Parts: sequence; C-alpha cells; structure tokens
Amino acid sequence: MSVATASTATPERRVTRNDIVRLFGTPSETVGSVNEPRQQHTDGFQYNERWIYDRPKNEPSRPKARVIYWQRYDFVASERIERDGHRVPESPAELLARLG
Repeated sequence: MSVATASTATPERRVTRNDIVRLFGTPSETVGSVNEPRQQHTDGFQYNERWIYDRPKNEPSRPKARVIYWQRYDFVASERIERDGHRVPESPAELLARLG
C-alpha cells in the first residue's frame, strides 16, 4: 500500500489575481488594498481587498455584480450577485475550470 505524503501529493492550484483579471478584466471598483493592514468583514468574509464587477459581461445568468475577496495576494472567496439580489458562491474549482 502506498500513502501519499506532503512531498508526493500534488498541490491544489490556487486562484491568483492574474487568473481573475484574465477571466473578468479589471474590476469596476476596488475597496481596500493589497497593502491595507486593517481587516474588513462583509457578508461573512474577512479580507483586506474586495474587487467588485458591476454587470459582468459574458455571464449566462447576467448577474448584477460579482465580488472577489482577497487577503493580501490570497484568494478568499467569489460570489455572483444575481438580479434578484441573492448571492451565489463560486468555488475556486469553478473559477479555474472557466480558465480551461
């Protein structure tokens, strides 16, 4: 029997800032900064930078907005805000799959 160890396991690919820009372009609005030392809390997420995309293009559901949360350079969460106002969380795997 073989057991995967930390040295032999394949690391999970992380969502990067460049990935998000490739997918959605430049955000319509940025709240906070990568260098902002203060933590913010919104909608259950702790972050220091939030990217907001108003009416993102090329979206099948035509959401009202998309919000990406960052903790410095690390991806925290993504969610779509649909036209009726409900929030749809998007997993890192979903976002990476869109990159192809």
